[in-house]
Amino acid sequence: MTNSSFENNIGIIGLGVLGSAIAENFINKNISINGFDINKKVFEKLTSDKIKAYNSIDKISSNCNFLITSLPSETSLINVCKSLIKKDNLIIIETSTLPLDCKLEARNILLEKNITIFDAPLSGNRIAALEGKLSAYLSGDYKNKEEIQKILEVFCQKVTDVGNFGNGTIMKLIGNILNLVHNAVSAEVIGLGIKSGLDPKIIHDAISGTFSSSGVFENRGKLMVEEDYDKEGMNFSTPLKDSTFITDLSKKYMMPLPIYQVALQYYYAAVAQGHTNKDAASVLKAIEKNANIKRK
Repeated sequence: MTNSSFENNIGIIGLGVLGSAIAENFINKNISINGFDINKKVFEKLTSDKIKAYNSIDKISSNCNFLITSLPSETSLINVCKSLIKKDNLIIIETSTLPLDCKLEARNILLEKNITIFDAPLSGNRIAALEGKLSAYLSGDYKNKEEIQKILEVFCQKVTDVGNFGNGTIMKLIGNILNLVHNAVSAEVIGLGIKSGLDPKIIHDAISGTFSSSGVFENRGKLMVEEDYDKEGMNFSTPLKDSTFITDLSKKYMMPLPIYQVALQYYYAAVAQGHTNKDAASVLKAIEKNANIKRK
């Protein structure tokens, strides 16, 4: 499938923080895209003639063969699936982070309509999305999988085929454990360094690129150093939402996650201290308050 065959053939349902950034990738690559969102104001920011706005799910689904869904809740995904028209050649690329049971319910609903769905949750925030640096965990039946991968590669730097439907969601949730723990421990490291008298920039420069570092430390750690928590990255609502799904998954398989659960407490503290809408790097603010850390 070439970019020309994408033209007017792909739609995005859900143009929120991540969905709108995905749309920007198509627009920036001169690929026409279709869009639907219950909030019509999102189209005020997507003013390119490369995006066509639809006012109903049945209309966008009747005019596209591929639909990318980027949705905030279980209810929204189920409602979208119920609203889709019956169409044999329609393929859904479901990129939301939602519980596995919800994804399976969505698949069952669509099966009755002869609609194929792939579970392909994304790793990364809006900043990564705008830069085309998301990662996707693609799972589902093998039919058309190469086509789906090419579509995902428009806005992802890495697409991994993780096998059967639902494996994508499991992979995303376990990856989110690392994201949260790395973020929390990065804040601990920088916090201890500052309280011990080190310059936070020197801490970040010294560790970045070494065996002790991580992508989270190098990216979110930079925000911690600069105390730049207003970037449009990922606030606390997403990891706290996902924490419920992760806890349910660990309970289902009786898998203890003590390190994750301890790290999660910093997120609760940060929200309690009023940082809900700040980037999650601001867990360092909670640590600084707890440890009475004063920056020079």
